[in-house]
Amino acid sequence: MVNAIKKEAIKKEAISGPILAVLPKFIGDAINTLSAIELIRKLYPDNEIYLLARPYMVELFARDKFYNIKVITDERFGEAKLSVFSLAKKLKQHKFSMAVLFRGSLSEALLAKLAGIKTVIGYAQNGRKPLLSHPLNLNVNHHYLLRYCRLINETHGNCFEQFDTPKLTYQQVESAVSDNDKINIGLYLGGKNKGARHYPFKQAKQVIALLNEKYLPNLILIGDRSEQAENQKLFEYANSLNMTCTDLTGKTSLTDLVDHIAAFDLLISIDSGPMHMAAALQTPCVAIVGQGTSPWSLVVPKTPNVIAATAEHSLQLNDSFLVQDINPENIVQRSNALLQTSITFIDKAELTLPQPNKQ
Repeated sequence: MVNAIKKEAIKKEAISGPILAVLPKFIGDAINTLSAIELIRKLYPDNEIYLLARPYMVELFARDKFYNIKVITDERFGEAKLSVFSLAKKLKQHKFSMAVLFRGSLSEALLAKLAGIKTVIGYAQNGRKPLLSHPLNLNVNHHYLLRYCRLINETHGNCFEQFDTPKLTYQQVESAVSDNDKINIGLYLGGKNKGARHYPFKQAKQVIALLNEKYLPNLILIGDRSEQAENQKLFEYANSLNMTCTDLTGKTSLTDLVDHIAAFDLLISIDSGPMHMAAALQTPCVAIVGQGTSPWSLVVPKTPNVIAATAEHSLQLNDSFLVQDINPENIVQRSNALLQTSITFIDKAELTLPQPNKQ
């Protein structure tokens, strides 16, 4: 399969003005573009780089301290509900020299064209090849990080050999729990809104019981408002075990959620946005991986602080039942492997071992 459509490499000196990066719609995907954003910054250290982001992501990326970026709200999806033509008119005022389309829709290519951006990089999918100055063929077997980085590297003459993992900026928060002498374990198992990724309640109870037996931790439940009913049941079960438990479900903004995940000693999460946040924050994370929105090999975080608990020996014919075959003991065993090497666990266990900087 030919991966790249042959095109003359972009000359860096020709890109003298600001650069626009159009982010994907989901937070995990948007976080994964940061590896490619870093390549853009290395190529163009003096250019302004703007991210076009959905309204709910703006605050998160606007406080960035790693990539020297600015953020524009994609008002097509905000209260204003701008048309692609109206948004293009606003973008045109910035006089962008180049646009990188990390989202694969036709509307993003049309937006860049209407905004008068001459150099437009993206994958030649959804009929948008004629609107791109530098189209690439998508290799669906490539990891998402590589997909995004290829857009930069191959259009600039393959000047990079490697990329780095994404990094998120966070702020320190006051503890959400009352007992700071215990380890803090975050738990995100999704709700019915997550379909086949949702970890069943019966097994979730077993995970909580095993964690309580092994660590007596502070348990912090996270999720969005649609998941409050499921997490309320977990909260009540944790209380029945006399665990220290805090339910933050539906009570945090996106930035608050990131800040809390950064403070966890461990996060146990289904394959979803919080998992990618933990990876970018270097928070140890056990990922519960059944049937995902993409094959696990394409989205697995490329960082040692995330390990997966999978249904690798499942014989289920229905993919939606895979997550049910992930054993609670398996999850806790992987949690222990991460906690044994976590600095915060070492501190609270009062062991005298080297203490690497989490940052």
